[in-house]
Amino acid sequence: MVIKDGLKKYLVTINVVSSGTQVLLIGAVYFFLYKFLLKLLGVSLLGVWSVVLSTSSLANLANFGVADSVIRFVALYHKEKNDLKIKQLIFTASIFIGILFLLISCIIYPFAGLILKSVLPSNFINAGISILPYSLACLLLNAINGVYASVLDGMQKNYLRSLVFSASSIVLLVVSYLLVPKYGIIGVAMAQLAQSIFALVVCILIVMYQTKFNPLIWNWSKEIFRQIFNYGMKFQFISLMAMLNEPVTKILLGRFGGMAFAGYYEMANRVLMQARGVVINGTQSLIPVMINLSNNIKDIQHFYKKVFSNVLFFSLAAMGLIVMGGRILSVFWIGNYQPVFYYTLLILALCILINILNTPAYFFYMAEAKLNILLKTQFILGLSNSLFGYTLGYLIGGYGVIYGWFLSVLFGSLYILWLFNKMYQLKITALFRTPDVCFIFIVFLLIVVNNFSTSINLKGGDFIGLALMLIVIVFYFFKYKLTSLRPTLTK
Repeated sequence: MVIKDGLKKYLVTINVVSSGTQVLLIGAVYFFLYKFLLKLLGVSLLGVWSVVLSTSSLANLANFGVADSVIRFVALYHKEKNDLKIKQLIFTASIFIGILFLLISCIIYPFAGLILKSVLPSNFINAGISILPYSLACLLLNAINGVYASVLDGMQKNYLRSLVFSASSIVLLVVSYLLVPKYGIIGVAMAQLAQSIFALVVCILIVMYQTKFNPLIWNWSKEIFRQIFNYGMKFQFISLMAMLNEPVTKILLGRFGGMAFAGYYEMANRVLMQARGVVINGTQSLIPVMINLSNNIKDIQHFYKKVFSNVLFFSLAAMGLIVMGGRILSVFWIGNYQPVFYYTLLILALCILINILNTPAYFFYMAEAKLNILLKTQFILGLSNSLFGYTLGYLIGGYGVIYGWFLSVLFGSLYILWLFNKMYQLKITALFRTPDVCFIFIVFLLIVVNNFSTSINLKGGDFIGLALMLIVIVFYFFKYKLTSLRPTLTK
């Protein structure tokens, strides 16, 4: 029993670390990819690619939260050691989502010209239409793959999923280098299609090996379909609001800020989202652990406070390093210092930091199937983003759209944190220890001083600021976090 528990603890740690490593690797891949695309295509075509992908991804609004349902029910069936139900769940979910997205793609494509005319300038319409079929094909394959990847998550084999997605990102980079010089923006779309095919095939093979699942055997279950449908109906609205945010923001940016602004936003957002993904994926991998956690409030409080403390440290450290090195990143990535890129990065970093802090509460609610609270939160977030983004974008242009997104994230995040703390009898002050408060103060002080006391200086101020930030983070990690990190992961 001791050996078995030790293996489980070790597996949880491996899952969290591999999830973070995956996002870091993918972030590095996108760094080189975007630098390559900027050189060959230019920032405007990069913006077109971003807007088309976001527009086609709106179809994800109809996914009924199937992937998230699969994580929860696989974890439950795995706990019950019910292999038959796991196989039925995989088949039922993949068939349902595959047929659904195939129909959606067939409906969208005939109206492609009309749709893109409303979100792209007239001189970029043809470029947008040329890559839309590839975008829709990726949408279908990625939706099906979401089911198989969720099976691995539910079985606490996140490390396998991380390996697959990391390898697929390398496929994207290599194929892009091969095809973009010859086919231009269509080459990028072809590379993404190759990435999606690779990830889907490998994930299916791994799931078949791990569960003895045979996708060629009909294994539809009405009972399981009802379960994932009922759970997914609530998640439908959550997915609706969540998936609307990024496409709405990018579409508004394209309209009020222009394609170049949208392109720089895409680059800044990509960097930050990769860093965010390190924390999010690591926390999400704890959902099966949360499902098996006792209902004792004291246990929940203890586990939550440790997870929140670690999320706070890693998210603030990541955002601090990225912002402090933002101007340096602009020079090396874009070729020169672009104020639009840097200040977009700065605003989004604060926005994403606030958003990340509610992820422990968010995943706790998911694990306990308390989705009504998440519905209200996403409604607040989605509605306020559309309202603030359009209003402020109309008044002050591209930056107004970003300010609108910041305000919506602030309201939504504070709401879910307030509810969780109230439900589990936690005071907000109990979540922030004195070292945490000091760390927050020092990080923000360094960023403020760096922004107001130096100009872009690759030989001085920016590198010194980045070095100081790194020293503070490393000191805090070894002084306060290292000893507490392992107990949190192996709770």
